[in-house]
Amino acid sequence: MSPQIYAVLEPVHLLLERVNNDFVVRQIAREVGRQLREGTDAERLRHRLTARFAKVMLSEIRDPGRWLLGVALPRWGCGYHDCEAGVLWSTSKDCEVCAEIVQDKAAARRRAQRIEQGLCPEHGTRPGPGGRCVDCVLNDAIRNPVPVPVPAQREPEGPPRGSCGDCGARIVVIGRALEDGLCKLCREEAAVLGSAVVPAPTAPAGQETCSGRNGEVPCGRKPLPSRTVCGVHRVQELTKDVA
Repeated sequence: MSPQIYAVLEPVHLLLERVNNDFVVRQIAREVGRQLREGTDAERLRHRLTARFAKVMLSEIRDPGRWLLGVALPRWGCGYHDCEAGVLWSTSKDCEVCAEIVQDKAAARRRAQRIEQGLCPEHGTRPGPGGRCVDCVLNDAIRNPVPVPVPAQREPEGPPRGSCGDCGARIVVIGRALEDGLCKLCREEAAVLGSAVVPAPTAPAGQETCSGRNGEVPCGRKPLPSRTVCGVHRVQELTKDVA
């Protein structure tokens, strides 16, 4: 055994002296050497041996060699190399990975106990007639809300509706509106201007665009019913007639 390995085993020299099997002694030396080669600090190994030897009575260790190889030397903790039995060696802070593992194991034990007691494994409450507890049903309702049906839009009751032939306002198509397709205001305006306004020519059958022009460009809007121009050019015509 090299002096370096012997120095690392200093906290358990009392047990090492009681190992009467040379093969086991060599196994202990090889394990210490392996950990040192893989980057474990010698002080860290001495601290581990000291802490674990302090937690047992000497009389409880019946096989010193087996205890050194199976209990004292192995690193306890998660897969993170810096973790030493749930504590990070470099910072002395609790290992978050180990804390999560402990929480998961505690949750698994709690879940198993609840199942054994016939309770809901998630909430610990008594299931209802359907086999699910009230909290589970409530959570499902929150995650998957039932869509509220939208009532179908109904047509308004009463006489038919339409649009004014001049201004495009929605009107009730009754009375005189059946004849001229105008709202009351447009009808009164047409009556006032009737003596001064030359009746506008009606759109010939098949006309799809306004006959007016925007400067030099023909207008592409659809003409008003019974007119050859669109609403914009109709307003321009009425403005000129009034002037």
